[in-house]
Amino acid sequence: MFHVEQKNINFKVPRGTYFMAKRNYLDIQQDILNQIDKNSKNKLVDELMDTLSISSDSAYRRIRLEKTFTLDELIKISNNYNISLDQLITSNSSESVLFSFPFKTNSFNLEEYFLKILNHLRKIKDNKGTMYYSAKDIPIFHFFQNKKLLAFKFHYWLNVMNNDSELISQKFNYDFIPAKLAELTKQIYTIYAQIQTHEIWNLETLTRTSNQITYYYELGLIDESQAIELQNTLKDFSLHFEKQCEKSNKFFMNEAPFNTEENYHFYTNDIIATDNSIYAEYADIKESFLPHIVLNYMTTDNEQYSEFNKSIFTNVIQKSTLISSVNEKDRTKFFSYNRKFIDKQLLKIKVI
Repeated sequence: MFHVEQKNINFKVPRGTYFMAKRNYLDIQQDILNQIDKNSKNKLVDELMDTLSISSDSAYRRIRLEKTFTLDELIKISNNYNISLDQLITSNSSESVLFSFPFKTNSFNLEEYFLKILNHLRKIKDNKGTMYYSAKDIPIFHFFQNKKLLAFKFHYWLNVMNNDSELISQKFNYDFIPAKLAELTKQIYTIYAQIQTHEIWNLETLTRTSNQITYYYELGLIDESQAIELQNTLKDFSLHFEKQCEKSNKFFMNEAPFNTEENYHFYTNDIIATDNSIYAEYADIKESFLPHIVLNYMTTDNEQYSEFNKSIFTNVIQKSTLISSVNEKDRTKFFSYNRKFIDKQLLKIKVI
């Protein structure tokens, strides 16, 4: 068995690849919240804020079950409140969902990561499949068409994932992604651009990257000229997304669409929180991908769970606004908001 090496925790997963979850995860989260509330002197929201180092808004989203606990949060809660996750997960149910997860050390292999993405997307494309993406951040595939933004995003993500003080202290440069990997990412986007996709964005999906650029500048990891160039590149990205939505197709910046058939379905939703989860269906396969710590995903092809996941996407889409192909007014409003936000970040950079 693979043991998560944390003190006073009894949480196991099979060696190397699997995460087993029994019972509905929202039921489990409610039980955890009940136990914390029952055994604490403080308000539940204050307990979560202190234990997980999150804002009150984030704590309330977890209490209302709008946001699920991450694995790291579950470990903190288990240690702090002596809650047995095994007992919660396995109680009162014979149902189970098996998730595949590539447990790694802090060393993250970009080439291996890109190749897995490419091979998976090829399967979906070759079988005329469809993907659904709940975009908390700009879907990673889109960054693969722009060297500058891709280099920045991966420098940022790997800093977060590796917790490597030497890497974090290194200033950013556009050659962070080697030419070999840059070419691989172009292949990935070429495939993704030909797949039927449904992306759900909110007002923070693009502005999150704009905030990250400003944050990196404030840390001194990029200079003023780089920060301004990245923000302007992101603004160009926004214009490109608007063009893609107008044509309902995905294509490289400043190039013609790959397809004549509409394959890009872009929705906005200002109420429901997005989380970077993905659902894909192709041939007789239905797959769900749950984000876990920045770039990592836990995956399952459990049909019952994936059908449930698809139903959630369908429900959210019904409550969202389609701005690709149609609805020019809302499309213009959405992307104008993004560009105005970037302009404010540019002003902030110039006065810091």
